[in-house]
Amino acid sequence: MSAAPLRSNARPGAVPAAAPPRAPHLRAVTAPQHARSIAPFAWLCVGIVVAALSAVLVLNTTMSEGSYTTRALKIEIAQLHQERAAALIQLEANAAPEALARRAAELGMQPAGRTGFVTLESGKVLEAGGQ
Repeated sequence: MSAAPLRSNARPGAVPAAAPPRAPHLRAVTAPQHARSIAPFAWLCVGIVVAALSAVLVLNTTMSEGSYTTRALKIEIAQLHQERAAALIQLEANAAPEALARRAAELGMQPAGRTGFVTLESGKVLEAGGQ
């Protein structure tokens, strides 16, 4: 303690007020409130990031599969163009007069001697030259 006299806020000559009754030392208290955890929010953020990365992976895989399919179809189209060109060459070769004559001879056909026309009005056969 110090040697200084105790100071009092009471006025000199005033009657001291009655002291408030003291509360007992033991009393019921409310439980402390727990601070909110950020764990659910963190898990939500992690889930969103994982979902976004998974979506990008699936999209990339699908697009690469589509590019392989596109490549295969382009190769098939090129082969079909080559087959078409070969078929057109074969068709032109078979349509030539020499090829037609040879094929007709193989089938047993004879060349026509004279050609004629039929008139529908009279039903007569006219030879070349209108006779």
